[in-house]
Amino acid sequence: MLNNNDNVEAAGRYRMLKKLGEGGMGEVWLAEHSSLHALFAVKKAYGEKDGIARRCLRCEAERMKGLNNRHIPYPVDILEEDNSTLLVMEYVEGITLEEYIRKNAPLDEDEALAILRQICGILAYLHSESPQIVYRDIKPSNLMISPDGEIRLLDFGAAVIADGKSVEDAFGTEGYAAPEQLNGGIIRCETDVYSAAAVFSYMLSAADPSRPPFHPVKGKELGRFISRSSIKLIDSCLEEDPDRRPANGGALLELVSGIKPGRERICEQFKGHLYRLFMWMLVAAGCIMLMLRYGGDPRPVLEISVIIMSLAALVWGIIRDEFFDENGFILQRSWNIMITEKKGRGIGEDQS
Repeated sequence: MLNNNDNVEAAGRYRMLKKLGEGGMGEVWLAEHSSLHALFAVKKAYGEKDGIARRCLRCEAERMKGLNNRHIPYPVDILEEDNSTLLVMEYVEGITLEEYIRKNAPLDEDEALAILRQICGILAYLHSESPQIVYRDIKPSNLMISPDGEIRLLDFGAAVIADGKSVEDAFGTEGYAAPEQLNGGIIRCETDVYSAAAVFSYMLSAADPSRPPFHPVKGKELGRFISRSSIKLIDSCLEEDPDRRPANGGALLELVSGIKPGRERICEQFKGHLYRLFMWMLVAAGCIMLMLRYGGDPRPVLEISVIIMSLAALVWGIIRDEFFDENGFILQRSWNIMITEKKGRGIGEDQS
């Protein structure tokens, strides 16, 4: 195993600078090419020559070599060294979407939609390949935000071909994984659609699906803070039945591109103003009717008017708290997460 304190050379070509991450089947290192002095990411899998980890890494390289999209890092080399296999890839600078959400959530709906559009664009590309590729593990930690704001999709170790057959291994991350991933069903493009919606929900709610109770916040629970179109999008993508979700990344991208939250917010604000105007018009009409009833005697009119206006103010206060108290909702979600906090693990990952 590589020593984190030493600049170890791999295959005589790459000098390992620092460890970027590790998982149950290997490590990812930042490396410098000894001749070109260019930086690369090196994914290293350990085990027997025909072990699962090394086979998976070779399959990942095979999957990636035919892809040509600026949002997907390109593979550079695959090396066999001693008791390990190394996949050399383009190094992507930036921070993960997971880090960004933790620092900034809940995100503004417009910003969350802009990120989701890029994710959908990547999925549309993968799902349009022949044969179709299902990524199978869309989650914030696998998405990198580069310094220029572009989303890059990392780690194709879980990607499979959509061949209409069920996959034996239950691979994914609980909370982001679609029900068919957990139940041994057929893996299809709609599987990635579910995970993308879970990421969108996390950006808007600040509630991480990979923590208890291990499911994304539904659109109807966020209904007071986001546009109706986003509510419908989230709820349709999180359907238990894959047939009721958008068919693939391209269909999802088309839906997301049609959402205009700013315009919807203006319409909702206008409706709110009309509602308030109508309510106070009813109060005024009631006062006028009382004056006519009591023949102009001001005392009973004033007393009953005060009662009517107090009740109207009480009703409005209840409605406002119920539909517009965003901070209360977010604080409640944060409290629920804090008192039940438990790190979510990927399904099929090493639990030791």
